[in-house]
This record gives sequence, C-alpha cells and structure tokens, in this order.
Amino acid sequence: MNFKEYLAHRLIRTPLEGPAMQLRSLKGIPQRLKHPELKGIYQEGAAIDRVLKRFLQPQMNCIDIGVHLGSMLSFIYRHAPQGRHFAIEPISYKCEWLRQKFPEAQLFEAALSDTPGEVDFYIDTKQSGFSGLQAGQHSSADTMTVLKVQCLRLDDIIPPEVSIDFIKIDVEGAELAALSGGTQLLDRCQPLILFECAKRSLNNHGKTPQEMYDFFQSRGYQIFIPQALATGQAALTFDRFTQALEYPFQAFNFFAQKHHG
Repeated sequence: MNFKEYLAHRLIRTPLEGPAMQLRSLKGIPQRLKHPELKGIYQEGAAIDRVLKRFLQPQMNCIDIGVHLGSMLSFIYRHAPQGRHFAIEPISYKCEWLRQKFPEAQLFEAALSDTPGEVDFYIDTKQSGFSGLQAGQHSSADTMTVLKVQCLRLDDIIPPEVSIDFIKIDVEGAELAALSGGTQLLDRCQPLILFECAKRSLNNHGKTPQEMYDFFQSRGYQIFIPQALATGQAALTFDRFTQALEYPFQAFNFFAQKHHG
C-alpha cells in the first residue's frame, strides 16, 4: 500500500472523483504529444465510457473482476444503481477499502481461475495494479511480495438464478483462466465483457492471442476495439486482433459481445 493509492481510493465515489479523473487525463497530454502513434490507446478510456453509458441500464447486474481501487465499480453503481453487483479482489487491504466504499456489493476476497484452491499471488508493492497470479514483468524482485490467496471459480460463486449483464475483467494475463471457470455463466447470460489483453501478459501465463480469440469465437462472441464498438464499426478478425496487440498498440482493453444473427 502506498499514499498515492490511498488518496485515489479516498476520492472514489465522492464528488471529487470526476475532477480527479480529468486532472489525470490532463497530466497525460505530454505523453500523447510525444507518442501520436498511440492515439487509440489515449482515447480508449473515453470510448469505454461511451459504450458502457449506452449499454448499462439501471437494473442490470454486473461483475467486476480485479477491482483494484474501485473506479469501474463506482462507474457501474452510477449507471446501474438498482442492479446486484459482484466484486472480486484478492488483495486484503484493498478489500477493506472496497467494503467501506461499496457496502452493498457482494465482495469476494479471492482470485479467479478455472481450478479452485489456494495459490501464490504476486503483489507488486510499488505498483499494485500489476499484481497477479504470475510475477509481473513490470515488477522487480525488491518490490515483490508473494502471498497465499484463495482461488475460486466464477461458476461456483455467482448464483445460477442471477442473470449477469456485464463483466469487466483485468487480472494481468489470467483473464482466459478466470473466464474458463465461468463458461456456464457466459453461456447462460451472454453478458457484455470488457477484458484487458496484452501479448506480454498472455505470454507470462503461457497463453496466446489465438487461444483468447478462439475462446470467445467458440461461445459465439465477437471482439471489438472500444472505439470500434462505440462508433458501430465491424468486429475484429483474428488477424486484426493480433495486429491490435502489436506496437503501435490499438487497444489494451477489448469488448467481447455475443453475436446475434
């Protein structure tokens, strides 16, 4: 835990959350000017917001996997205030903060995978957002702490009578294993999914872009860059998906939407 994280946590779900996000965006202007080839990445957050503001309805039920400090969960509660929301976060001090900020959420202090049990979880004490089930490639040995955490399956923790409309998942390369533990839920509810995906993170977990793409294709999902879904453009072919993962990156987060038709 560090002071910067603590301050960010305190601002979430307060009137200062919006201005703080705008200030953070302004601070990124020098980087945007330095790397115009990454224009899509810098516009990604705004595109995600546009898609979700259009999609989310007050009564929808959502899952936030890898909650971190709770900014997405805060967004969910603003736009789906009547829904039943589930939050999964393995780091204990973050769970304490989240219980204070979101007492109405059903919070699981755990990691997710396709196999339940106790697992090693690698916490980056300097940049905890890079923590995960494998040591992050952004991390160094002197900032790494390894703890045992409970690992659960998504299908085992979401009641079968609850219909899920939206899932956000950001678990540093373990997305495929986590979603593989929730295939019954995906097939039953067909939720919109926002997932982080980077080639380096997939490699760190022994997975490939082909496996990620095939997982969604086999369940009848199409994959979109946020900007494309926000503006009604076509879904990604596999070649375009892999291209989006190469520099200059087109996205770090993608939407998977069930194809009907």
